[in-house]
Amino acid sequence: MIRQVSYPNLWSLLVLLAPAVAPAQQPPVVDSGAVIRTETRVVLVDTIVTDRKGSYVRNLTAKDFKVWEDNKEMAIKSFSFSSDPAAPSNLQRRYIVLFFDNSTMDFGLQAQARQAAAKFIDTNAGPNRMMAIVNYGGAIQVAQNFTDDTARLKRVVAGEKIASVSPVEDATLPASLSRAAAEFGAHDLLLGLRTMAKNLNTVPGRKTLILFTTGFPLSPEKMAEITAVIDACNKSNVAVYPIDVRGLVTSAPPIAQLDAPAPNSLRNRLTEAFGALVRPAAFTPGSLNAPGMSFFQKGGGSPGGGSPGGGRGGGAPVSTSPGGTRAPSAPATNGNLGGRNGALNTMNTMGPVSAARNALIPKMPDSPIDNQLFMHMLADGTGGFVIKNTNDLFAGLDKIGKEMDEYYILGYTPPESEEGSCHALRVKVDQGGTTVRARTGYCNSRPRDILAGNPVEKTLENRAAASQAGNVTATIQLPYFYTGANEARVNVAMEIPGDTLKFEKQKGKFHAEMNVLGIAYNPDGSVGARFSDTVKRDFEDKKEVEAFAQQPFHYENEFEVASGQYNLKVVFSAGGASFGKIERPLIIDPWSSQFGLSGIALSRQIRQQAAMASGLDASLIEDRVPLITQGVQVIPTGSDKFNKAQPLLFYAEIYEPLMRTTDDKNKPSIGIQIRILDRKTKEQKFSTGLMRIEVPEKSDNPTIPIAERLPLDTVNSGQYIVELQARDTAGKLATRTADFDLE
Repeated sequence: MIRQVSYPNLWSLLVLLAPAVAPAQQPPVVDSGAVIRTETRVVLVDTIVTDRKGSYVRNLTAKDFKVWEDNKEMAIKSFSFSSDPAAPSNLQRRYIVLFFDNSTMDFGLQAQARQAAAKFIDTNAGPNRMMAIVNYGGAIQVAQNFTDDTARLKRVVAGEKIASVSPVEDATLPASLSRAAAEFGAHDLLLGLRTMAKNLNTVPGRKTLILFTTGFPLSPEKMAEITAVIDACNKSNVAVYPIDVRGLVTSAPPIAQLDAPAPNSLRNRLTEAFGALVRPAAFTPGSLNAPGMSFFQKGGGSPGGGSPGGGRGGGAPVSTSPGGTRAPSAPATNGNLGGRNGALNTMNTMGPVSAARNALIPKMPDSPIDNQLFMHMLADGTGGFVIKNTNDLFAGLDKIGKEMDEYYILGYTPPESEEGSCHALRVKVDQGGTTVRARTGYCNSRPRDILAGNPVEKTLENRAAASQAGNVTATIQLPYFYTGANEARVNVAMEIPGDTLKFEKQKGKFHAEMNVLGIAYNPDGSVGARFSDTVKRDFEDKKEVEAFAQQPFHYENEFEVASGQYNLKVVFSAGGASFGKIERPLIIDPWSSQFGLSGIALSRQIRQQAAMASGLDASLIEDRVPLITQGVQVIPTGSDKFNKAQPLLFYAEIYEPLMRTTDDKNKPSIGIQIRILDRKTKEQKFSTGLMRIEVPEKSDNPTIPIAERLPLDTVNSGQYIVELQARDTAGKLATRTADFDLE
């Protein structure tokens, strides 16, 4: 919510006072004279005030408000009220998203929600109130983009199949909302909401998102996702109003502490699962001869040492390696703590792991109904409210509609803070008997290309272009995962010698920084994609520095790129003459809505659910995608060298467009086969045989993440290929491979 705003004339001042969070547009040219420009950083806070009876208070002035950031009072620099006809906010339309969470509602509840929504459209849609309709069932579907066509909106909300593009849609809006109907949805509702909030970023003004849902119980993983959703909503100025469509719900007993592992849950299941393979959800290796799967073979003993009954590896359960559950604020003494974009060190610039959550997540009552807890968090964190325990859904919707013209807009200049830091907000009104609602915080996220325009960037660019090799050796892995038709996200994982970082005493601590630049060159030498980063590490004493230097430094980042062939160069330097340089070919195969497989990410570490949340806050806030399946986060390694004392796992994604069929009876069945081959002779050393995986029964998401463990005890030292093959009942086949060395 911090943005740079210039004031060349009154037009730009009006833009500042409006509740938009997108960068201000360039003002029209009114004359050719010189203009004095100043710049400032501004945080805008939409605030709603009600009295004891719930009526809106409309007669307040700037002097009646106080705003605190991190418990420090801020001077209010700008002020307006949306109901004032002269207020800048009334120069803008209101934008409303009706978001139907079909993944948690049965057909009866969906019908009730849509009937109430139709009445809401009748009474609220109009030229100054544009509405959009979004469905979620494992993937986001924009059924109707923003429009003021009441009849069309009612037909769409009733489920009528018509095109989402209308000639009466707001032509001034960006295409990003339509793009939310992407090939890949979020893995769950919260990630879907985050995607929607990001796509609303350039829509002007305060947006209202009405969420029809029945909710779900929370877990540590979902707590991190809620933090990211609230942050994305605050950046895009989206107020969330959840509606529990279940109607009257009785109270539930107090919920357990969120960060404590539930009894007999993930830890026990992991111990079971990792004794063999890491199973995705609903993985049933016994169901090998189910109807429609007659081509599947039972996983018999395989040539070259596969064990009977499928040849799955046994051995001790896999757990996170030392430091894998360490809080980011703790000293790093091993290679599993990475840079800013690593799964743990991402929080290095944000302070303790709870910083983002403490700033954004409001305090909840001790024993709310468990499925409603996340609704309260979303509403209180973004300035909305929850409609619950009522069978009159329209009355709740009508209350939301009336509130859209009842908010004050407060603006202040925030103090300087580190990129990536999160800050708590608090608003108070000096008038007795009032209730104040506003968002609870914001995060000053770091840009993807942090070195852009920095002299360091030019130095690294020159080193990337030069023929000179670096004098620091490192390894890299580049698995990729499709994000749309012929578009992929490349997950960069590197292992860098720990003594590469040079520590100096600063402010009583030992401080080091490493700059990283990655450039994917097209065959003609042009730039296809790039990323840059600055990694910071701070330690209290020399012992921690010495321990850090003895282990490889694990670094992660990611970037998006179109399908094609590239030459990727990654240059890193901690200052001085020493620098590292890695050059690798990067080939992203074409893909467009067909059965397929992602790249393969090798790993030697997982993070269990209770520990996983500690690293997800920053990852999700900074818009990175962790590799998660079955409540387990897989940490990709930057090396292809393993030994038998280490676990060897891999993560991949299966893409099955048939998942989106409307006929549940025709949902596809999918099988996978994993083989280990000698890299030189291609002789098979291990095979699972073809194993069936169950697909989710209720999902429109074509992405199926899987993670498996390879049985290293079945092969000797050498150079190998792991081959993953997937096929479906439609006869589609896809194969991916990855090389690894076993020492």
